[in-house]
Amino acid sequence: MSAALKTAKTFEIHCWKEETECIGLALRYGKRKDADWRHGEIIAGDVTPEFISLLLGLPKPTDTEPCNKMTPFFTIALDNCFWSEHYGTELSGTAGPT
Repeated sequence: MSAALKTAKTFEIHCWKEETECIGLALRYGKRKDADWRHGEIIAGDVTPEFISLLLGLPKPTDTEPCNKMTPFFTIALDNCFWSEHYGTELSGTAGPT
């Protein structure tokens, strides 16, 4: 994710409705996006140095059920085709320049 953040300009974070703490954290860096997802919230914003610092500095969640979460956010999507899904347990897309 670190490499992908170097070239990304915008992000989306997807959280389930009941993840109010995660939604609140994401709203510090973006705004709610209108979406037809009744079970969750999508927060979108610009990739800033502060946002990068947040993502790279997050501690590994202690809540590891039902999966071994690596991030508190269900989905982190960057505009350069990088995706972190299922709490960081699945990564896909480009990682930026090597």
